[in-house]
Amino acid sequence: MKGDLHIHSYYSDGYCAPAYVMTKAKQAGCEIVSLTDHDTISGMEEARAKALSLGIKFVTGVEISACYKREEIHVLGYGFDAYSPRFLRFIEGQKQYRRERAARIFAMLARHGIAFAENAFAFDVPREISRSHIADAMVRAGQEPDFETAFAKWLRSTSPTYVPMDSVLPQTAIDEIHAAGGFAVLAHPMRIDLDSYERTALIEKLAAYGLDGLEAVYKHVASATVREYTHLAERLGLFVTAGADFHREPGEILARVQNNPIVDL
Repeated sequence: MKGDLHIHSYYSDGYCAPAYVMTKAKQAGCEIVSLTDHDTISGMEEARAKALSLGIKFVTGVEISACYKREEIHVLGYGFDAYSPRFLRFIEGQKQYRRERAARIFAMLARHGIAFAENAFAFDVPREISRSHIADAMVRAGQEPDFETAFAKWLRSTSPTYVPMDSVLPQTAIDEIHAAGGFAVLAHPMRIDLDSYERTALIEKLAAYGLDGLEAVYKHVASATVREYTHLAERLGLFVTAGADFHREPGEILARVQNNPIVDL
């Protein structure tokens, strides 16, 4: 089955409407999709309605931001009850923390002489400000030449104005997804900024805790890396998922979905 289980819309740090992304997914040949915006499910119903109208199977999804040793760890949630009062409270808490984090980043940037116009973050739809939005605003204001420079210079974990997204541990994200009846999958494990030993140790720790799956198939990742993480998942009893982590480029969509419980939801 072909599909994409890691897609973002403009409700988080993507650039497209949920319905538009679903249309592009259909054109790319997807048979199953999940909208996995960061710490929000605001675009879920729009995405679901469009996907179903196009004959695509839709899986409820979200990407929860957590922290381990100051590094962001992203946990994908699938098939959960999106109307669970407990889960909705948890997501609202994540949104509030994102707002507080953005305010702290702005304050730190101001101390380095970087300020933004009042309308720099005026959006057509309600979205929580992410580091990507801040980097884009720097480029629009002419403060940095491009997104990559702005992000690397000011917003990465080694940057002077970095503020970790440390509202919860990955274990908490797993707990909340499970409490809402869903599956918890570690997103793009090969991108976690730890040395290989620490990265593997973290995955083993989370697997022992109750992690369900590993996103071993990811955009632009070499086949050898896919095999490495697929074998690790098999050793730990985790299922494997695939996702392109779509944000704006239509060509990013489409990965092969492996056999796992999500396909049968």
